[in-house]
Amino acid sequence: MNIDDAILLAYVDGDLPGDECVKVEQAIHESAEVASRVSMLRASQLPYKDAFDQQSLPPVPESLTRSVEELIRQHAAKAAAQHNAASTASAASAAVSADDEPEAFLGTNVHRLKPRAKALLGLSWPKLAVAFVAGAFCCGLALRLVPQLAGGNGTFSTASNDSGMTPWIKAAAGYQQLYTRDTVALLQPDTNTTAATVADIHHVDDLAVQIPDLRSQGLTFKRVQRLRFHDKPLVQIVYLPEKGKPVALCVLKEAKADSAPSAGSVQGMNVVAWRRGQLGYALIGEPGSVDLDALGKQLYNGQVTTTISDNDTGDADSRG
Repeated sequence: MNIDDAILLAYVDGDLPGDECVKVEQAIHESAEVASRVSMLRASQLPYKDAFDQQSLPPVPESLTRSVEELIRQHAAKAAAQHNAASTASAASAAVSADDEPEAFLGTNVHRLKPRAKALLGLSWPKLAVAFVAGAFCCGLALRLVPQLAGGNGTFSTASNDSGMTPWIKAAAGYQQLYTRDTVALLQPDTNTTAATVADIHHVDDLAVQIPDLRSQGLTFKRVQRLRFHDKPLVQIVYLPEKGKPVALCVLKEAKADSAPSAGSVQGMNVVAWRRGQLGYALIGEPGSVDLDALGKQLYNGQVTTTISDNDTGDADSRG
């Protein structure tokens, strides 16, 4: 059985038939690589539907509804007129066109597209909005798993003041930009899952990363993820401030000298980056929600406690 990402995604979503689930679970047990892919797909699951179900969306203006229905009506009328004209011309010339061939002559892998006018009538404005956001998130997921899609060297095109930021920080900022407050607020961290993820970060990814406890700075820990950038492990720790969008602390191994925190802007997000102990750090958040400069200096100087220690006990560690 060829285990591709489509099959693994169906397995994670619970849409895979029972017999194929057994094969996937066997592959997970036998292959650390397959297990890692499943872990990343599970980590990428966010309760977007629940978040949007709680939204109080404004009513669709009647003028917009009438305009959309008129556009659909005109499109349907034009398509019907073109079809009638084509049918009349075909009958007059007694010629059989490709469009008039029976389904059997089109081949087993060729199918005509069904008209979409009626389907569009069934979509409400909130559903269209959710579909757009879901598409944006899927785009971000693709950039996370295959960063070279973002450009020849894995970077993002941006007019921001990001000239001093490395490509991995630009990619992480672009991914962080897709997070919403309501979605992250619904996440409830599980101590056992968090400890297991940190253990994998230490022993599989070989990154000596701890989870800072930033509650005294007004930030609540929500999740830790193991991502990858150009086949290098990338850790993302997500926090929710008292107000504003989520803040992330991202970590990637960088075999360079230590450097003090420096601030910049990427994709409209504020970024404070530094290096310490062969690790590169990037603190990412929207402007105005958190004093990232002060927080970055505290993290750089080891002035915060950690939630998960190197021993992966899951207990609070009082070390700075």
